[in-house]
Amino acid sequence: MRQSLRKNSKTGLAVEAVINRYGVLSGNEAAFKSSLAESLPVCLWANTLRITSEDLVKRLNSEGIHPVPIPWSDGAFRLPATERPGRSWLYKAGLFHIQEEAALLPVKLLAPQSGELVLDLCAAPGNKTAQIAIALANCGTVIANDKHAGRLAPLHAAVARLGLVNVTTTAIDGINYPLNSGPFDRILVDAPCSGEGTIRKGPGKHTEVPENFRDWLRGTQRALLRRAIDLCRPGGRIVYSTCTFAPEENEEIIDRALKESRDIRLISPEEPVPGASPGITNWQGHNYSDKLSKAIRLWPHKTDTGGFFAAIIEKFGDTTTLPPAKTSKIDTASQKIIDDFVSYFGLPKNCFNNLHIFRAGRRLKLISNDHHKSGLQCIQASGLTLTRDKAKIPKFSTEATLAFGHSATRNTIEIDASSRLDYIAGKPLTLLPNQIKTCGIGGYVIVRSSGVALGIGILERHETLGTLKSLFPKNWI
Repeated sequence: MRQSLRKNSKTGLAVEAVINRYGVLSGNEAAFKSSLAESLPVCLWANTLRITSEDLVKRLNSEGIHPVPIPWSDGAFRLPATERPGRSWLYKAGLFHIQEEAALLPVKLLAPQSGELVLDLCAAPGNKTAQIAIALANCGTVIANDKHAGRLAPLHAAVARLGLVNVTTTAIDGINYPLNSGPFDRILVDAPCSGEGTIRKGPGKHTEVPENFRDWLRGTQRALLRRAIDLCRPGGRIVYSTCTFAPEENEEIIDRALKESRDIRLISPEEPVPGASPGITNWQGHNYSDKLSKAIRLWPHKTDTGGFFAAIIEKFGDTTTLPPAKTSKIDTASQKIIDDFVSYFGLPKNCFNNLHIFRAGRRLKLISNDHHKSGLQCIQASGLTLTRDKAKIPKFSTEATLAFGHSATRNTIEIDASSRLDYIAGKPLTLLPNQIKTCGIGGYVIVRSSGVALGIGILERHETLGTLKSLFPKNWI
């Protein structure tokens, strides 16, 4: 990494600018400078909708990957910077997700609770949205918003791979997010920022920040937080966070909000984060409220992460609640498709309990039946795809297969480690008699490996043998 930084002059200038600006503030300029030249460890967390943390560790170990638990974040693990766990079939099967360790902090502080209505106001690329959805046990409501619809693509991919049925995405400028869409129980404002805390991700990830750009950012950050306060219910919680070191984009934004809004207060985190530092109360001649010491800063040389800032804001007032979500009756045709899937794959009859089936364009989709999305504008997507609507022979989608295929008892194929790469690459496989013993004459089959659902395929039987045509999505490889 040190050699790479020297080769990239723009990155080198950015590093020097960060060191010059924040070296004293960091508490140990030499250690701060040294930490910015070190490669960032890889972080991943278990998709507990599908696997326990303990079982994930065992499976990763069998793949030659040896994760180390992160003590302050349940189910999260650290790996050396040289590891590439995204290449593992376990990642493609949705058993875990990859996310920078410091970025786990905001959702930990948000602490979403089952059944709540949660807004991620600046959601792209969606890693924190996925954290929230799983923290809600795939129930309730997560509204994930980003100003630019195109930036939501990675979020939609994560929803599909992880099997999330409680997420709706919208594309609205968060500054003007409709007030009638709430009130929300909890709101995450992971604000756009100068991104100085991302330097350890590598050359080209960060360039020196012009002051006029920082001034523009501050206006946007203040407006986003104001709108979040308006959207939050009395008794609700807001977390404001950035991946920058700049007090102007962090403590100053919170200090301004405390002065403008008498119905909010800062609260301390329920559990400490090892190595974390408190927020600061003065910077370059500006004094901030003493309450800013309740905020959290992650410094690379103290936590061996990227740089991060987060603060918990609680809104005063009597607790309010939304009425229960209303779901429409499932039409006969949709119910028949569900019943056919249950029968064909030998799925448990209660497999789709607590889920609502609805049409979205040419798809049938699944969503948690306590999901709220009334009053929302500019909806981009909602729920998890089940199948194409009106298909002559309905096909279980890959994301539905990953979510429910582990419990199938018919028309399933088990493949070994040597066949997994070929299946994922879309190559045909020759199947032996014992592999097709649960299958009928041919057609769609669920493909599993080591008991984990990996996707869907088409079986062609040839007397005692079979051929499997892979339908693994090309854009997932």
